Amino acid sequence: MTIVTNLPTKHLNELSKEEAATIGKDFKRHLANKEYKTAVDAWRCNNPVLQQLFDEFHFESMMNMVAKKLLVQSNLGLRRRVFVGAALSIAADRSGLFRSNPVKGGSPYSSAIPIYSASDQPLYGFETPLKSLYVNNSTLSSSCFSTSTEDREICFAATRNNPLSFSPAFVAFPTSPSHVQTLVRFAKDHDLCVSVLGTGHDFLDRHSGICEFSLLIRTSLLKSIEQDSATGTVKLGSGLTFSEVQEEISPLFIASGWSITVGILGWSIGGGHGPMSPKFGLGVDNIVSFNIVTADANLITCNSTNNYDLFRAVRGGGGSTWGVIVSITLKTHSLPEGGANLFRFYIASGDYCDKETLEKSVDDFIDVISDLDENWAELTFIEPAASNKKRKCGMELTMFSQYLFQGSENDGAEFVKRMENLGLPLLSSTPITNWNDEYVKTTDPEYIIPVPWTFPVANVAVGGVPSVLVNSEKASVLSEVIKDRFSSCAGESQICDRIEIYHDITGNSQAGAFPSDDVSITIEFRTALFHVVSNAKPDEIDEVFYGRLGDYSYQNECAYDISEASGGWKKRVFGEQYEFLLSVKEKFDPDNIFWCHHCIGDETADSTRGTTAGATTGATVGTAALAATLAAGIAK
Repeated sequence: MTIVTNLPTKHLNELSKEEAATIGKDFKRHLANKEYKTAVDAWRCNNPVLQQLFDEFHFESMMNMVAKKLLVQSNLGLRRRVFVGAALSIAADRSGLFRSNPVKGGSPYSSAIPIYSASDQPLYGFETPLKSLYVNNSTLSSSCFSTSTEDREICFAATRNNPLSFSPAFVAFPTSPSHVQTLVRFAKDHDLCVSVLGTGHDFLDRHSGICEFSLLIRTSLLKSIEQDSATGTVKLGSGLTFSEVQEEISPLFIASGWSITVGILGWSIGGGHGPMSPKFGLGVDNIVSFNIVTADANLITCNSTNNYDLFRAVRGGGGSTWGVIVSITLKTHSLPEGGANLFRFYIASGDYCDKETLEKSVDDFIDVISDLDENWAELTFIEPAASNKKRKCGMELTMFSQYLFQGSENDGAEFVKRMENLGLPLLSSTPITNWNDEYVKTTDPEYIIPVPWTFPVANVAVGGVPSVLVNSEKASVLSEVIKDRFSSCAGESQICDRIEIYHDITGNSQAGAFPSDDVSITIEFRTALFHVVSNAKPDEIDEVFYGRLGDYSYQNECAYDISEASGGWKKRVFGEQYEFLLSVKEKFDPDNIFWCHHCIGDETADSTRGTTAGATTGATVGTAALAATLAAGIAK
């Protein structure tokens, strides 16, 4: 099977200035030819020339508009239903949901959607039904999706965001906990490192490095849903997405991120911030119990009374470093009686001509959002772009700001006035009485890119998505950092990287609403007001971003390389929790069967496990029996 992906054959970060300029000039032609995903790939890379060109084109707003038009597909008339064996089926209709008229049907997104995938299908619509096991019998001669066509099964089976160097020897799709146990035993017998992925949304590709030629277990087909109205909980298979769960349990909902195609598990155990967090808690606060296959291939239950140390460790310890979680029980919630409201504000083309007024507006904006209580959650994208247009005075500014308010439109009217007085015009106001119908179904997927697009380069980039947790005492410093970014963008250095502000953690929640003693997030993640994401060169990340704003970062959205000058990854990501987490890791996985980059136990990982030789040996011993065992479940 060969699929045309049209992915670029050259890393966009490596383009020369002339090549980048050519892509920029061809922007409108790409849109006219419906090749807009080529432009998306360019836009999300770290090439400064492309960044500037696409900012000048108001690329993001144009892309959103065009994408909505191009992605409206004809309705195939199939009823939505989650079948375990066909959960990733290319026959599923995904056109009705998340489009202009969602009431006509369609299927929720069952996994991350790779860019360029026809009809928004996971894994590029590869192989229906899936095989239970894919084997990479030799080292890949070239990186997956490195040409405009791809026909290697292992590449489609391992599709994930931003793959850096990780090339698994096996990719397995278990459909039951017993299958997972079989896989873990197989890995131990053949001395293979075990990697675990659900949707593959991870920005960091944390399995790259030591876990080369390993066993990759994809939980994508673990899709069970058992709702318990008496306890206000729902037990979920670990391969589910928020899109699937919100559809199934509506009008109730679970706490989630802003993106609808993210998997429930990695988001929840890594901390989990999103539109419901200030009111209903972070992802870790909503975990009631989980079932996990540990390194000894045993299936155990972890909750407040059973295996409590592992229960606490996983609630914030994140990563697939503890075992393979096969199911998780989460709290369910309801909107307030009067519903909620989603406010969106947008500046399409600001400028730097009245610097004093703009800087005062930045100060006032940070003051306003710092005062929001637990009924508000916010995300803001601030996008400066260098400009030589006379009426822009060196910089053009685009800004998008979105707020979920646990209250009515009328109750939020005073806030809207305050924002408009700051020069942020209201783009839309949407009453929400059903979270699934009025947010999830109307939100476009966040596509993943299955080629390297954010990776570390010495003295140039730290890779990943650098972030910092900012407490209330540093709110005024955040304002200064934003203003300094404007100044550098308009000046000779032309540093114009986007700044993302998420006011959607628990620093503005009611005191004592979410205890910290039974989770393993850092205290700063509990008390900070903002989670801030931006990019810059390594020295600026250390000195300005980390040095001025804070000592901690959110592990699911952070830099791939974290320098010792900034505190090192153990302190910055895990802080005071690290020693406890390491003790639990050593108890349940003393041989480091499970590994991921900058996860617990990373410093003791065995760099010889999962070598090419080991993988080749494993590929010839026992795979037929293993595949037969798994195939029986997937064929159901």
